[in-house]
Amino acid sequence: MSLRFGLVLMLWLVTALAGLATLGWMDADAYRTAAKETRRTLERGSYALERNYHMEPRAGDPLFEEWTLIRLRSVMAPGTCVSFQQKGISQRRLCAGWQAFGEIPPAWFRKLNGYLFTLPPALIQTGSASQNGAFTLETSFDPVAAATLAWQRVRLALWQTLAMATGVLVLGTATILWRLGPVRGIVDELDRLAVGDLGARVEPGGAREFQKIARAVNRLAAQLRASAEQQRALTRKLLEVEDVERRQLARDLHDEFGQTLTATSALAASIAYAAPPDRADISRDADAIGTNVRRMMDTLRGAFARLRPPDLEEVGLISSLRTMLSGWETQRGARLILTSTIDETRLGDPVALDLYRIVQECVTNAMRHGTPKEVRVTLDQAGGGLRLTVADDGGGSLRNSDPGHGILGIRERVAAMGGTLDMTETGRGVQVAVTLPDDLTAQAA
Repeated sequence: MSLRFGLVLMLWLVTALAGLATLGWMDADAYRTAAKETRRTLERGSYALERNYHMEPRAGDPLFEEWTLIRLRSVMAPGTCVSFQQKGISQRRLCAGWQAFGEIPPAWFRKLNGYLFTLPPALIQTGSASQNGAFTLETSFDPVAAATLAWQRVRLALWQTLAMATGVLVLGTATILWRLGPVRGIVDELDRLAVGDLGARVEPGGAREFQKIARAVNRLAAQLRASAEQQRALTRKLLEVEDVERRQLARDLHDEFGQTLTATSALAASIAYAAPPDRADISRDADAIGTNVRRMMDTLRGAFARLRPPDLEEVGLISSLRTMLSGWETQRGARLILTSTIDETRLGDPVALDLYRIVQECVTNAMRHGTPKEVRVTLDQAGGGLRLTVADDGGGSLRNSDPGHGILGIRERVAAMGGTLDMTETGRGVQVAVTLPDDLTAQAA
């Protein structure tokens, strides 16, 4: 869930809860009003009865009872009921009209309020009205009148709450979407950084805090780009040093071991030639020494091919790859197919050498960890860049390869070129795909 959507949802929930709380408050306040009016009616009614002796006609007069009832009705609040008894007046019960509250609420509302709220209790007060004697006055609030009062207040508050909530939600939602607009851009650029796209940049905008975050993200991206360039330069330097050491090692092997093996082979042939006819064992041992020397020389020539970089400047990348693949075909009897649609003249020497080494390592791994009958090497254009794919059907697995040497070397070379590496198991074997950026070949050219 996005931040903006979460805040908008929270605003709606808070507004809804506030509206419900407001309606509940108005409903409860209606019953508090009923309790207050019940108390006031008791106080005003008691005062009216106590002061009755000042009024005419006096007790015993036929008009006395009617006059008392009129006095009580005049002080009763709407919705209240009174029951009183006094000398000269029979026990009477009066209820004030509550039509002023409006229409009677629905049955479900009266039932709900019956569960939620308690009707104000009846109040009783006794007193003396002088010559008219003692009186007893009881006041209460009609339950239907209380529910009607609550219904009218809730309805009025509902429309007011809806009007206010609509304004708050519309303005609040628009404000949240506007003020948090930069968040989407910041998150998108951070996602780009997370997947290695160091060209991410956030345009500062919105509130001051978001502008600070945008500038911080841009500084982070710039630092990551600088660090990546330094790492690529360092990796390139290490690879160059590694190639120099390989050439030096190949030269040392050729100069030292090559001459020694050649001399040993010649010595073994001389011994076999000079052996007496009756010493067949000497001739046999000399031939065995010669055979072992020739095997060692074949192994040494293979090491030379792996250590000494090819003459890419003279024969080019494609020809060098074909020569290497032909050597593997001769040794292992597998088909190694090279397909290329690139313009190798646009590749610089370092890039060509890295591609050669990657193919060399991939083929070596395929032969070492599987039994492929076919290995396909493809070089083609990928947009403005280059894509190298090496796929075999040898049934090998990435779990069986050595991540400390071969795969690590491939990763280092791809990182030095600023490309991406994708190694997958196809079910038949392993596929290695290298994609180089579109500006790499242009820089090399």
